[in-house]
Amino acid sequence: MKIMQLCVGAVATNCYIVYDEASREGAVVDPGDNAASILRAAAQENLTIKYVLLTHAHFDHLLAAHEVLEKTGAQYVVPEGDLWLLKRENMGEFEPMVRGYIEDTPDIIAKEGTEVTFGGMTAHYMNTPGHTPGSSVIRIGEVLFTGDTLFRHECGRCDFEGGDFGQMLRSLKRLHDLEGDYQVLPGHEGLSTLSEERRANPYMLQAVRQ
Repeated sequence: MKIMQLCVGAVATNCYIVYDEASREGAVVDPGDNAASILRAAAQENLTIKYVLLTHAHFDHLLAAHEVLEKTGAQYVVPEGDLWLLKRENMGEFEPMVRGYIEDTPDIIAKEGTEVTFGGMTAHYMNTPGHTPGSSVIRIGEVLFTGDTLFRHECGRCDFEGGDFGQMLRSLKRLHDLEGDYQVLPGHEGLSTLSEERRANPYMLQAVRQ
């Protein structure tokens, strides 16, 4: 498994392209903006993009989804709890930032335990609400794509519509309790590991104390 990281859009979202070196099949996680850059990176590696995977449906994680889907023929995977956020009228304070947004119908509605396979890898959805109702962590092998649930020494905001800090703490406790260690690839800012977050993330530590 190989992973490319691109920083895209107005709020510096981490978009990831994960792919299999042998088959050249891959998936794009959270195409937040700058579709041309995402498509160029995939083309340079001669990849066939099979899926666009959203960790959640805030604008800064999906603005490039339409063009990536259109140019690659990939299937669109969106968490069930966030389907309402795909509609422009539900973007609230973010609506002025989504000029040109085109809503796409998901091919797969992800629930707890939903799995999709490409290039011999399986992407497994874990529902981790708190930032949004549908916020999810996508586990592929020993990697957690944590979206805006878990950041390095931080967690996602819970003050947007649909956010819930109590749910966030329960989601962080669930991640804390996973067996073993994982790479943590969040939706913004720097990378981490689950062992590091268990040790030093104040919100995860609060979640464990409850």
